[in-house]
Amino acid sequence: MTAADPPVRDVVDGFDLIADRPIPYGRLPRRARTVFGEEFRLWGDLADQTVGTLTGHPKAGRITVDALLAAAREAAGDAGSASPGPDDGTPANEAVRRLLNRLDDYDRELLSARGWALRPSTIAETAARLGVSRNNVVHNQPRARRRLTELLEQPEHAEIVHAAAYLRWRLGPVTRAHTVGRMFGDLGLRIDSDAGQLLLHVAGPYAEADDWLEIPTGAGGLADARAILDRLTRFGAPTTGVLVDGLAAIGVPARTAEDLIRTHPGLQSYGEHWVGQGPTAVEKITAALRLVGEPVAVEEITAGIGEEIDEQTIRDALRRDDRFIRVTRTRWALRVWGGVEYTGLFDEIATCIDAHRAPVPTDAIVADIAAALPDVKRTSVRGYLSAPGFVIENGAVRRRTAADGWPAVAPLNTVRGVFRNGANEIRVALPVTRDLLRGSGTVVSPALATALGVHPGGRRQFDGPTHDVTLSWRESALNGGRFGSLRALATDLGVALGDTLVLVFDVVTGGVHAVPLAADTSDSARLRVLLGRTGDRPVADLALALDCTPEQVRELLHRRGDGHLLPVPE
Repeated sequence: MTAADPPVRDVVDGFDLIADRPIPYGRLPRRARTVFGEEFRLWGDLADQTVGTLTGHPKAGRITVDALLAAAREAAGDAGSASPGPDDGTPANEAVRRLLNRLDDYDRELLSARGWALRPSTIAETAARLGVSRNNVVHNQPRARRRLTELLEQPEHAEIVHAAAYLRWRLGPVTRAHTVGRMFGDLGLRIDSDAGQLLLHVAGPYAEADDWLEIPTGAGGLADARAILDRLTRFGAPTTGVLVDGLAAIGVPARTAEDLIRTHPGLQSYGEHWVGQGPTAVEKITAALRLVGEPVAVEEITAGIGEEIDEQTIRDALRRDDRFIRVTRTRWALRVWGGVEYTGLFDEIATCIDAHRAPVPTDAIVADIAAALPDVKRTSVRGYLSAPGFVIENGAVRRRTAADGWPAVAPLNTVRGVFRNGANEIRVALPVTRDLLRGSGTVVSPALATALGVHPGGRRQFDGPTHDVTLSWRESALNGGRFGSLRALATDLGVALGDTLVLVFDVVTGGVHAVPLAADTSDSARLRVLLGRTGDRPVADLALALDCTPEQVRELLHRRGDGHLLPVPE
């Protein structure tokens, strides 16, 4: 080193004032960062360097070094003439404006459009505003951002950082524009000014979201706040205080939290409690259960909803939707609450028997279930003990096994509306009722189900030319089997309320077809359809169909409720 090549500390007046400050590469030629950025981060790192050593760096060049020294002299001059430091009480509005004045016109316009703006302009809009190409905006935006960052890191602008930190603490991660407006009024700023939006950028950065200003997701923004509300109201009906405390965990102030709760989509208040509630019956039932917080009867759910949703609609929704669980004979709950699902008295009895692994005294079964399910009548429990799936011996009940066989059933000729036509064909007359037209299943007596080849626990499908008919018989059923819905078949045949639908089964082939009988069909024509015969000896034909003697026909028809079919006078 020679007197003609002095160190940078001697070349730049006031160098010691900036020695601990970062070099503002953002406002220097890009080559300066490329050449010197890794080695020299603070001005003090250049203290012992000379113009010669700096220009000796590969690709440095005298122009790059001159720009670096010019920036050092500017920084030292600013430091020497700067107003008092960050803790001197400089108002935030003056501190922000002082920083803005250190940006050149181009950078300020660029950052105003795409840097700190609450609603950033597009690249095309910004290019038109600056009168430059789109590539110019893309190329210079990162450099302008670096320049802003470097300015904020300098001690003389620390007041802005302090003011921004206080602002963020007061506003939280999500806020309203009018809340910011009130605070900015105290600071002498406007939310629509560069100074105001720059301070919000440093504090957040905040951005517009719906009717809110937020710090984006991951920092506790609007999405995070709403996720907390959804989580807290997913299973219950928390109070306002609980929700406010939940939002406080991400820094949302109480007043803002109350505003978020009040405007949260789908959240409904019931006094101090809040539940998520949508427009559908399922959503309203869910809200009613959350509000109560325990299993309740359908009548209580209906009363809790308090709207024009009839009880039957609520019952259908409870049975259909998997979000609900029946926990007793009359009470329903949300499945997410846990608990054992009530599937009927048969299953309760079976579970009790299985737990003992041996026959259980019937009185003990009745007592245990009545204690566990207070809304179940003891007589109902005793009734289900006689279901086909159980066997009672010596006052104790056990599961039925294959070795037991099935209970004996009544003769087929005792079942109303049922007739045989030969060895393989069975004809069944079903009155067309509202339940049948609505699609409800039709009860099938044990005798008929057995004759059609179905025993308790079994199921059989009969194939028809247009519609199949399914017969099933649960082991828990006390009154026999059940035909599946016949609605589609009845609709296709055009039968109406009061008519009769005759199902003709072939028990060997498993086939079925249906014959409609209008309500005004003559007695003779009706009898021919019911018996499947066209002869002129109705009593003899009935005796064959009923598997009895002609002398027994009259009494048998009367006893089973078919006396109106008698073809001869009493």
